[in-house]
Amino acid sequence: MAKMNDVLNNYLQLCAKFSSIDINIACREISAAIKHHDGIKFNTEDMEKMLYLQSTWYKSLDVDSKNPDYSVYSDPYYFCETWLCWIKYSKRYLKEIQSSRSMSDKSIVDYMNNVSSVLDLGCGAGYTTGELKKIFPKAKVYGTNMEGSSQFKIAKYLGKKHGFKIFSNHSGIKADLIFASEYFEHIQAPVEHLMEILKDCDPEYLLVANTFNSRAIGHFNEYSHFGNKFSGKETSRLFNTTLNNMGYKKVITQCWNNRPAFWQKSHAGRLSI
Repeated sequence: MAKMNDVLNNYLQLCAKFSSIDINIACREISAAIKHHDGIKFNTEDMEKMLYLQSTWYKSLDVDSKNPDYSVYSDPYYFCETWLCWIKYSKRYLKEIQSSRSMSDKSIVDYMNNVSSVLDLGCGAGYTTGELKKIFPKAKVYGTNMEGSSQFKIAKYLGKKHGFKIFSNHSGIKADLIFASEYFEHIQAPVEHLMEILKDCDPEYLLVANTFNSRAIGHFNEYSHFGNKFSGKETSRLFNTTLNNMGYKKVITQCWNNRPAFWQKSHAGRLSI
């Protein structure tokens, strides 16, 4: 059995309470996935569950790209993917925005004024949402995920313990700050979805990290926008252009590789789309 640190062990123990996941298998899968992510040689048999989910997802896209197999999100071993996203992406992004070096003379967190509400889109098991509550202890913090999924249940459980709330979607939530780490890639029409979120939630700030070009469980080969098809690269450009057109400006930061991208509402007005 691969070694587990205490945090990972606690995570998998929690997952096991809400799903049929085998902790030993999950630990092995996560260890292999981390090696794969870091470009280190790994045994594909050790990542069998996650590779199967990815294969299932992309095969479903080949059969009917408009009706992908969303059941992959309900598989207990999708928790391995959410852990990988947490330790390799969102955890680092949250550390970045608190660093005094993330802006020229202050942290991104210090730069943002009067954040009284935060929305974490696609919050997984709620670990990122919980950290956002620690960063903004006085703010109302919300997370979204697929209602009925094991992830939703765990996030709701953690929310009761740590003071944040979980919902199935963003509808009706006004948020000063929106955090979206590896979220929009899982939406087939991400730019249309972005437009809905901006209109409904009216955020002052957004912290976004997208990887439309990457291959992963739940990502699409191409994306749609009002009936037209776009590559991942084209979607990324369209995403940024839409933010600009809807009245947001990209704030220059010192974050590594400009991730997460930091956007702020420009009070000079917005273009209609």
